[in-house]
Amino acid sequence: MRGRRGIHGAALSDGERLLLVAEDVGRHNAIDKIKGAALLRGIPTENRILLSTGRVSSEMLLKAARMGVPMVASRTSPTEMAVGLAEQLNITVCGYVRGEGLNLYAGSGLVLDAEVAAARG
Repeated sequence: MRGRRGIHGAALSDGERLLLVAEDVGRHNAIDKIKGAALLRGIPTENRILLSTGRVSSEMLLKAARMGVPMVASRTSPTEMAVGLAEQLNITVCGYVRGEGLNLYAGSGLVLDAEVAAARG
């Protein structure tokens, strides 16, 4: 999922595939569209991964918590307040997700495959 200039994207994943994808000029609105589409289609949001092309704010973390989402990932960084809230809500937050790399800011819900875990020691 790549953001286009001026447009933010959001997606809901089960860890294997994208279940829903939405775009909007506002990153918060893109997440609202995901929640609405999930409601309309009867797709559960609990225990899914919420992806965003935009900066993760505390408001976005609250939306994820209400959706029952234990992991939020973005192509950019979360705000400091979002990281603190994620720790309180027990939500894993990953930023700068690109290719084979990412930054883990909060949580323990990230599972590394055995080869990557061994390399990190």
